[in-house]
Amino acid sequence: MATDFIDLGVGMLSHDSFIDRVETIQKAAIDSYLVDRTLTDIEHNSRARLLRNGLMVVAFTSLEDFIRARTKDLLDIISRTIVPFPQLPQALQEAATMGAMKSAKDRAQMAKSAGEDYLALLREAASHVASTAGGSLQLSRFSLGYSGSNVSSSEISSILTALNVQDAWNEMSTIAQRCGAGSMPLKPAYEQAMRLRHEAAHRPDANVQPWNLKDFCAQALAIALGFDVLASRAARLIRDGDSNILAGKIKVSTDLKLRFLDADPKGFIERREGVARAIKITKEEDVALKLSIANASKTQEPLIRRDMSALPIRWIITDVM
Repeated sequence: MATDFIDLGVGMLSHDSFIDRVETIQKAAIDSYLVDRTLTDIEHNSRARLLRNGLMVVAFTSLEDFIRARTKDLLDIISRTIVPFPQLPQALQEAATMGAMKSAKDRAQMAKSAGEDYLALLREAASHVASTAGGSLQLSRFSLGYSGSNVSSSEISSILTALNVQDAWNEMSTIAQRCGAGSMPLKPAYEQAMRLRHEAAHRPDANVQPWNLKDFCAQALAIALGFDVLASRAARLIRDGDSNILAGKIKVSTDLKLRFLDADPKGFIERREGVARAIKITKEEDVALKLSIANASKTQEPLIRRDMSALPIRWIITDVM
């Protein structure tokens, strides 16, 4: 496992637990307990199938949790803007008012059914919606990401659209490809994973395979990475009152550069996107990370940590540190 960014004093990031869970599921997917034996070993195969199905649900839920948690982080950041609420993107205004009220009502009904404190949830949401009328703004966590029980592909697109990131899924695929996560379009991969998740959770004959888990873990990292890079850049620009993002006049993916820290037999190589020459080669990973984070922070570039195969395994967003 790569060195945890928390050890470097950068602070807790909402993607840390997500990445750790994905890494654990990737390793579990090839465990002998999850791999079918001969057809006659019915007891083992039934147990392995049940475990694989359960891990598929956990893997997909982990990605949903990340999307919601990261979106909440970014709504908190936007709340600190000096831009008057009526000048924020129209879709974000609607999400922070009508969207938040509807989603909070639905969540309160679920909380009430579970015997939880639904009134506290409603009071919190109501105070946040009221803040849009003036005073200290606090965008509700229910503004984006909670329109349904699951986070659909259209919901992810709606989150980014509310931040004035247009053509969301293609933009996410572009970022993932630039980071080295492959060229597969991410939207159909996500939708297929959601179907597998529902089958695993609800169909008794569901039979998720080890390769399904392995493939989805790689896709989940690419989706989370693409989403985080785009949403964080857009949130920072909105907070800062950038006139182009507020007017929806920029394509976010073309307005940012990436920085990489690649594992190599020589050590850890820091590179900037589109520049062949290495910035620095450092033997110790901790030292390399500290230096790369400091350099990336100066130019507000996302830092992508890649393995020996140039596949992204972790990242840090310097836009909103």
